[in-house]
Amino acid sequence: MTSLDDLTLLQWFVSGDATLEANQSLRIQPANNLRQLMSRRGSLLATAYDAALPPRIEVRPNTDYTGVLHQILLDHHFIPTGQGKERQVIDYAHYPIPDGYRIVYGPSRQLWKLWWSHASRLRDRQLQFDLFVLVKQQWYPVREIAINSGTLYIDTLRGETVHHGDDMMVWLEKDDQGEAEKTCFWTPPVALPKPATAPAPTSMAAAQATVDPNLAPLVYALDGKVYVQTARGVVIVEGQNLAASLAVPITSESPYPNADSHSKQTAHAGKTHLTR
Repeated sequence: MTSLDDLTLLQWFVSGDATLEANQSLRIQPANNLRQLMSRRGSLLATAYDAALPPRIEVRPNTDYTGVLHQILLDHHFIPTGQGKERQVIDYAHYPIPDGYRIVYGPSRQLWKLWWSHASRLRDRQLQFDLFVLVKQQWYPVREIAINSGTLYIDTLRGETVHHGDDMMVWLEKDDQGEAEKTCFWTPPVALPKPATAPAPTSMAAAQATVDPNLAPLVYALDGKVYVQTARGVVIVEGQNLAASLAVPITSESPYPNADSHSKQTAHAGKTHLTR
């Protein structure tokens, strides 16, 4: 990089705030429903696919800007997903993360060491919310990590993933910034009083529950059920056509004051199981 202007342009390119910008070293230009980052000599450095789901950015390896682009992409929640097009580019995809967490990119054995330090401190919990991994395009808490002959087996609510000890991978860990550990709670929408009605019978053909991705990792949808972290434990909500969306901000500063009333408000969608 030759100046701070380079860093600004790179940030604009990753965030999508610039479609047509340039300085003496770099140029951002549109091309066929995508955006390209070019060098002064016309070399392609990166390509942004803003319309993709999730949004993707491809970065050319071994350029003067590859390293700084990698860090900016992580800061904007773009996760390295591998190398494509016969290893000519490095693929990144955008997966939002919840407040209070940070992205870590490192060897899988580092995650294993972190897991054991957290597991010894949180051994009394049935489910910890300190470490998350990406499984099937959603963040899930780590339930267990086993190691055998240098291979790691990471167990989550969504199943198991397998990694070699030297494999580079991404996970989330709490960003406490030196503060004492705090528990994050999901604050549900304020429900209007409704007349009591008998619960509808559960149908095996009911639609899958849907959860706003911005609620992860505090709320999950799995096998037609919604999992919600509360002050009393993990609440499992069953019913038909379940949906969870962000109606009020999620904060770690204002935990939900009454876990019992929370469970009652959440349970109106169907049968509720409370685990401790």
